[in-house]
Amino acid sequence: MRIECDEALEAEIAHLDGLGFQELREIWRQRLGPPPEIASTDLTRRWLAYELQVPAYGGLKSETRRRLKQLYKAFKTNPTYTPTPTLGLKPGLVLTREWNGARHQVMVLEEGFAYGGENFRSLSEVARRITGSRWSGPLFFGLGGKAESRK
Repeated sequence: MRIECDEALEAEIAHLDGLGFQELREIWRQRLGPPPEIASTDLTRRWLAYELQVPAYGGLKSETRRRLKQLYKAFKTNPTYTPTPTLGLKPGLVLTREWNGARHQVMVLEEGFAYGGENFRSLSEVARRITGSRWSGPLFFGLGGKAESRK
């Protein structure tokens, strides 16, 4: 049964490729209710395809929705905002590194990192402050390698 559902859904999504803006909005109206106020045919097509897949495969995780809301607020407040990756590190985590006989601790924040009483946008900025030269912050703090290996 799942295979038939997948095939029907794939066919429906493939059918969207040949449709114009008004046709896409009409399908949205029929299947999902009032369409969003966007004026891009391509974005409407992609969003509609996503929404049609949600019942079959599930939507975004609550963590992802929460992060998107945070980004929305940040961009709304500051249109030039540049998000920085946290490498999947949870806020409050403390990273420790010994360097030239000194112990350095960095706390992961919601947005960036705290070190030595200052906030930094990236671990690379912290590593540069500690060493005086350019370093990959994740590598400096032992977070190198593929993301899967850290899970």
